[in-house]
Amino acid sequence: MPAYIQIAPCWSRVSYFILKTKNMKSLTLTNYLGVFLVGAAVAACTTKANTNESTPMAASRLPVDVRVVRATPLVQEETVVGSVLANREVVIMSEVSKKIVAISFKDGGHVSAGQLLYKLDDAEVMARLKQAQAEFSLAKLTENRLAELLKSEAVRQEEYDVAFTRLQSLQATVDLFNAELSKTSIHAPFAGTVGITKAQVGALASMGLPLVTLQESGNVKIQFSVPEKYAAIVKQGKQISFKTSFAETVFKAKISAIEPGIDLLNRNILVHAIALNPNGVLKAGMSVRVSYAVTDEDAKGISLPTEALIPGSNGYSVFVVRNGAASMTPVTLGNRNDREALISSGLHDGDTVMVSNILRSGNGTPVQAVSYKQ
Repeated sequence: MPAYIQIAPCWSRVSYFILKTKNMKSLTLTNYLGVFLVGAAVAACTTKANTNESTPMAASRLPVDVRVVRATPLVQEETVVGSVLANREVVIMSEVSKKIVAISFKDGGHVSAGQLLYKLDDAEVMARLKQAQAEFSLAKLTENRLAELLKSEAVRQEEYDVAFTRLQSLQATVDLFNAELSKTSIHAPFAGTVGITKAQVGALASMGLPLVTLQESGNVKIQFSVPEKYAAIVKQGKQISFKTSFAETVFKAKISAIEPGIDLLNRNILVHAIALNPNGVLKAGMSVRVSYAVTDEDAKGISLPTEALIPGSNGYSVFVVRNGAASMTPVTLGNRNDREALISSGLHDGDTVMVSNILRSGNGTPVQAVSYKQ
């Protein structure tokens, strides 16, 4: 009911009382009391009218759901496809063309560092080595004898120099044949797992022909690429996690090396990480899903449901409830998915953000929180 309709009866009574006392020559105490009571009645009517008048305004506030946001440690990850590589891998080859006379490992087995893998025929090299050693021994005796005679000047200096030069030449020949002999024994350069041999006993191991592959066991290398925008975040020593396609087990690895340059074709940076592989579960060539953090360790952010976001030409905004009204506030998104968005700036810890009736609101719209979402 309008306020002036409610106040009218009150004023009619006041008017009657004033007319009644107007013609009185003097006011008694009772008259004063009557005037006071009438004034109180008018005030009560006015208060009632104001109360009734405010009720429709309260009812006109837009009911909304809100969330009181809290800043939490910001953990953002990117997932890319990577590959498992052997931490160290070599292809065993022969440096000389000789016949294989022995193989000292089992296909697919583990070998230790320095273990003999292949023995090649060394008969010819041994014969030449023995001949060179014999000539060297004779040259050594000659050099010693001439050195004693030179002291008493029984021989000329030129004769001693010739003998000493021959001794050095034969020493070099012996060293050469020893080096040739060492090439007939092929050893493992480090501990690891060997593959399947490509040559058998009796076959000719030609120079440069691959014989078997050796991979280091215990550690593997994870290779993956990251976009150039994360170049300053992905650092050596930082931990990553990865999963294989055959199991949901989460493996850990530490970044060991980063390519200094950026690939011009895809604008990515090549990264290597080292992971433990004590049971040999991870095999070189496997594909893995690598997850790595793209935020600093001390970074904090605020999580909001995506329906609270208001897209605009300059980015995104949200409605923050301040003094019972919606206030449009620009925000910066760190990352988002189908359900949640991470706000990196624009909001403060404890802000009340609208998460419903966004389309019916505007900047300054009176709102009433009806529920608090988690």
